[in-house]
Amino acid sequence: MDLLGQDVTRIKLMLDIATKRQDLIQENLANVNTPGFKSRTCKFDEALQEYVVVEREGLNPRQDGNTVVLEIENAEARKNALWYRLHLQALAHEARMVRTAISGRGQ
Repeated sequence: MDLLGQDVTRIKLMLDIATKRQDLIQENLANVNTPGFKSRTCKFDEALQEYVVVEREGLNPRQDGNTVVLEIENAEARKNALWYRLHLQALAHEARMVRTAISGRGQ
């Protein structure tokens, strides 16, 4: 039996996705001056129940073929950090609920 349930499993998956996104953002930023480098991100595929790495869409490459845009990467990093914290708080909430249930408090 899964004591923590599907909610925690789902939250863990969301934290994993946020971590992968952050890794890709850092890779994109590290390659801002690499000719031909294509900016990438990851998206969750509901059908596969996993994340997939994809090239960012709708970006016009510079003359050297690079598609990294600093403003976009910085905005994505901030958004991803908030998303990660939100899911971390959800995980902490689930843990508090389990502790309360085990201790019998809140009745």
